[in-house]
Amino acid sequence: MAVRKSLILIALFTTSCAYFNTFYNIKIYFREAEKIYQEQGQLTREATTRYNKVIEKSSKIFEYYKSSQYVDDALFYTAIAYKRLGNYTQAKIKFEELFKYFPDSKYHKKALLEYIDLLIVINYIDEAITAIKRNPELTKDPDFLMVKAKLFYANGEYRDLLNLVKENWKALQKNPSKKMIYSLALDCAIKVGDTDIAENLLKQLEKLANSDNERVYLITTRAEMLAKKGEYEQSVKVLEEAGFLENSPQYRIIKYEKARILTQKGLYEQALNELKSIEETSLRDSVYFKSLFLKGKIMETLDSLTLALSIYQDLRNFPIPQSIREEVELRYRTILEVSSDSLGESDESKLRKAELFLYDLKNPEKALKIYAELTDNAKSEEVRLKALYAQMLIYLFHLNSREKAKEIAEKIVKEFPLSTQASKILELNLLNVKRE
Repeated sequence: MAVRKSLILIALFTTSCAYFNTFYNIKIYFREAEKIYQEQGQLTREATTRYNKVIEKSSKIFEYYKSSQYVDDALFYTAIAYKRLGNYTQAKIKFEELFKYFPDSKYHKKALLEYIDLLIVINYIDEAITAIKRNPELTKDPDFLMVKAKLFYANGEYRDLLNLVKENWKALQKNPSKKMIYSLALDCAIKVGDTDIAENLLKQLEKLANSDNERVYLITTRAEMLAKKGEYEQSVKVLEEAGFLENSPQYRIIKYEKARILTQKGLYEQALNELKSIEETSLRDSVYFKSLFLKGKIMETLDSLTLALSIYQDLRNFPIPQSIREEVELRYRTILEVSSDSLGESDESKLRKAELFLYDLKNPEKALKIYAELTDNAKSEEVRLKALYAQMLIYLFHLNSREKAKEIAEKIVKEFPLSTQASKILELNLLNVKRE
């Protein structure tokens, strides 16, 4: 009898040890995963391994210890792990199980904030707003600032997000989510053209950057901001001074961005040289596909439509992202139409070609060349007027050259004073053109 009692006690002790050991491991894996995730600002291989361990170990708690005091802990850790791994469906299920079965859990507030954030990520905006209204106490939590920022961003309320950051600038210094909030605000500042706040945000993020991926994002963002201001040389210099190891993923991104900036400046040969170094490697990653796509667009501008068509044909056979695939397909079919003999060489056909380059291929430089040729050689004054007006619009809205646009506008008003185009120029008064 004593032996049997001892065996039962040993079994109970062993089971208890296994239970506590399982939960202890879950907690350790979760803390390690979160630490890596928060420090790196992204999902790394190490964090992924640990989050998967959290899910695996937690499943044992759910299966063997359903009535234990740590089930809500395991549910919370599992929900977060699924969320970080991008398995949003499972994350949503686990969060909702936690709320249903453990309404008084010590994780309730933290879980709610993460859950609302998840709803925003999966674009369940109405549900997110409803959850906030049902839990007004959340708005007083420091972590709610992140949720509010994401909500503004998801709704396209960029200026509201920037105002939120400005109003909470000091408080943000101690906020654990400040890096993400700064990143969202930086994107908003660039979108609305607020260069002052963008510069301040960029400086804050540069201080916080602790990974090569973060640094390459900030470097390319600064380069793009400079390019938008027309400071192309300084933009290229920023990229050249990045200092990443040759053939590293970050180095390839920098080379692509440099080619893109050089293309904006119209330095096509230099841009092609940068792209060549990316093409020469055997790596077929997203940077390679974007580089090939950029090369195709450069070939269009250089009138090498056959080569551009060949590049797009190759890209159509690669497993490229859907966003690129749609534009590749559009450009491929448009160039086929532009190159088709059926269009002919009439003035009307040339107008059609220019429109295809401008609107379908998003290539204002090439369209401008065709319109300029029509301005000089059109057989009718009607076509010449259309070409002049199109040039004015390209300079004004695509190439940001008001001076050149005004010069053409004055020419239209002077040479075609009774035309609809002249009336529009005078009515809109975009360029301060006066009738003589």
